[in-house]
Amino acid sequence: MRTKGFTLIELLAVITILAIILLIAVPIVLRLTKDSKKSTAKESLEMYGRAIENAVANYFMKNPEEDEVLMEELIEGNYIQYKGTPITCEEVQIYKDNVYLASCKMKEDYIDATYGEYIPETEVMQKKNYIGYYADVDGDGNVDGVIYADLAHPSRTGASWKSNSYSYEAEDDLKEYTVSETNSPITTFGTNKIITLKPGSTGNSRFYVMALNDFREGAYQDKYYWYKNAYDPSTGTGRMPNPVKDTSTEFGTGYDNTGKMIRIWNNNGNEEGWTTGATQYEYDIWGKIQEKYQEGWYIPSKGEWAAFADYLANRLENPLTTSNYKTIYGLSSWYWSSSQYYAFSAWYIHFYYGNVSSCTVGSTTYVRLGVTF
Repeated sequence: MRTKGFTLIELLAVITILAIILLIAVPIVLRLTKDSKKSTAKESLEMYGRAIENAVANYFMKNPEEDEVLMEELIEGNYIQYKGTPITCEEVQIYKDNVYLASCKMKEDYIDATYGEYIPETEVMQKKNYIGYYADVDGDGNVDGVIYADLAHPSRTGASWKSNSYSYEAEDDLKEYTVSETNSPITTFGTNKIITLKPGSTGNSRFYVMALNDFREGAYQDKYYWYKNAYDPSTGTGRMPNPVKDTSTEFGTGYDNTGKMIRIWNNNGNEEGWTTGATQYEYDIWGKIQEKYQEGWYIPSKGEWAAFADYLANRLENPLTTSNYKTIYGLSSWYWSSSQYYAFSAWYIHFYYGNVSSCTVGSTTYVRLGVTF
C-alpha cells in the first residue's frame, strides 16, 4: 500500500530516522545553548569584575586618605559603571587593587566561575598596616583602645615626636586576628573597624594599644603620684638610683618598667641601689594599677608615649595640636610615663605644651594605660 508516493514501511522508516536524528541533535543543541549561556555568564562576570576594579581605582583617587573600601561603599557611591546583565556575588574580597568574586549569580543562576585571585585573610592582614584601628583586647565585644603601633610593619624605625625618638622592628611568628565587618561605635580617634584576636591564636603580640580613657579610681581620684616617698622634699633629693638603672625609656619597655616598679613599691623601695625611706603612699600609681597589670595593662614608657603622639600628629584628619588634644581626642594635659628620669623624677608627656619633660615623683598627674595583644 502506498501513501502519497510512500509505502507505509518507507514512511515508518523515515519517521524512525527522524526520531534518531532528533535524539542525537536535541542534546547537542541543548548543550550548545547551555555552553553559550555559560560562556556569556563568564564574559559578564569578567566585565563586572573589571568594572569593580575601575571603581576601586576611582574611589581611591577621590579618597587618597583611605586605604580600604567596601563593596557597599562602591555601590552607594555609584562608582561601579556596569551595564550588563545584573550580577550578585556572595563572596567579595577587595584588597588594594585586587578584586576577587565568587559564588556569583546572573539573575537566578549561579555562574560556574570566579573572578580574580583569592588572597587568604591571614595574608591580607600581614600586608596591611592597622595603625588607627580600634582594639577589642579581651574579645568581649567592646572596644578597649586604639592601635598606635603595628609590629608587622617597621615603618617607625628611627622616628620621633618633638625630638623624642622611638623605634620598633617587625616581629616574626605573630598572632592571628580578625577585622570587624562594621566600624567601631567609638569614633574618638576617627572612624575605623575593630581588631580582635583569633581564639586560640599563639605567637608574638602584634599591636600596641592605648586605652580610650584615663585610669581613675572612683568618681574623683584621677591624678596620682609616681612614687611620692621616693622624693625627699626637705633636701630636694631622691631615693631612687642615680644614674637610673631600673627602668628604660625605649619603646617596648613599658610593661617591664611597670612590673619592676610594682615589685619595688610592694617592697617599700628595698631594692639594691635605692636609699632608705621609699615607703608606700596611698595614691602612688604602682599600688593602684596592680589588678590591671595582671590583665596585661601597663604605664607606657617615654618611647611608647612618643609613638602614640606621633601617630596622632600624622593623622590626615585632625592631626594632634596643643589646642585639640582635649577637644578632639579627650586627652588630659599631661601623663606619667613608666620611665625614670633622675633619682627624684620621671618622664611625663605634656600635650598642652606639646613636649616630653620630667617631673618630681612626688607630684601628681594623670595616668593612661597601654597594652599589647
